[in-house]
Amino acid sequence: MSNKGLILVIDDEEAVRTSFKMYLEDSGYKVLLAENGRQGIELFDREKPQCVLVDLRMPEMNGHEVIKYIRASGRNIPSIVISGTEVLEEAIKSLRIGAWDYMTKPVMDMAGLLHRVEETIEKSTLIKQNLMYREHLETLVKERTEELEQTNSALARAIYNTVVILIQTIEAKDPYTRGHSLRVSEYSVAIGRKLGLDTHSLQILRLGSLLHDIGKIGVARAVLNKPGELTEDEYDRIKEHIKIGEQILQNVEYFKPILPLIRDHHKWFDGNGYPEESRGPDLILESQILSVADVYDALTSDRPYRDAMSREKALAELKKTSGTQLSPEIVDVFIGEEIYSIEHKQDIGIYLEHVPSEI
Repeated sequence: MSNKGLILVIDDEEAVRTSFKMYLEDSGYKVLLAENGRQGIELFDREKPQCVLVDLRMPEMNGHEVIKYIRASGRNIPSIVISGTEVLEEAIKSLRIGAWDYMTKPVMDMAGLLHRVEETIEKSTLIKQNLMYREHLETLVKERTEELEQTNSALARAIYNTVVILIQTIEAKDPYTRGHSLRVSEYSVAIGRKLGLDTHSLQILRLGSLLHDIGKIGVARAVLNKPGELTEDEYDRIKEHIKIGEQILQNVEYFKPILPLIRDHHKWFDGNGYPEESRGPDLILESQILSVADVYDALTSDRPYRDAMSREKALAELKKTSGTQLSPEIVDVFIGEEIYSIEHKQDIGIYLEHVPSEI
């Protein structure tokens, strides 16, 4: 007879042990016998049974203690209680503390016992296989997650370097705006937080504000740094930085969410400004926020054609243009929350320290 597995029988009645052993061995199983609970757990520890048949009322260690011990071992070995007691509470307690099944003595239907044993072993085997598959899957997921995190980290670093280089390029061409992009971004994010924007929107606002003037790379240095009043033709060239900025960033998937900010930060709240094809009332909130931050920092910064305004004059100018050039709601937040007084970072590297791999 082939060996289908190992069964441990723990019972203080010799007749029961003998009858179970004969029938189960005839059915292809190897059987170990123990006459009390203490002897049973010794065999359990030494051998590797696939199933344990255990009586409840035994000397030295009762069945409930054996069941608890088996369960605490963590080996996921099923136990079936076979007891002479017909008290329902005993059966319920046995199942509650870890038994898989319960049969009462005398066992007249040995084929039924065999069926219970085989069914329990099969269930236990499936559970172990599922656990093994789950652990394997968790390992694979962990490995793939680590790989993805490494990839995302490298991507984030590449994006970070790209943003820094772009901003440094702008400032090298137009030294009067050095630090402008960083300050505008900080103002914009501070306004966005006060307005309750979510993390995703704040990140769009952060990068869009940093790169809002990227198109100035394509405008002649002589026009950008002209100390006097611009001619109409020169002003048209300045306005071209909107389209140039879009063209620079539009083919990079990562930057697509910030394109509306690049395009519309010179569009007025009332519909004036440029580009003409954009309409003021349709401006997204992030673009309206950027406009306020951009105007304030421009007013309070030195330019080739004028000196910086004082804070008081600049705030008065914001109030004056509120409702026409600028959103009244955002101007109110900027002034009312004293966002103009925030302390600025000096290093764009620190500001971009936690740039995400996607927005």
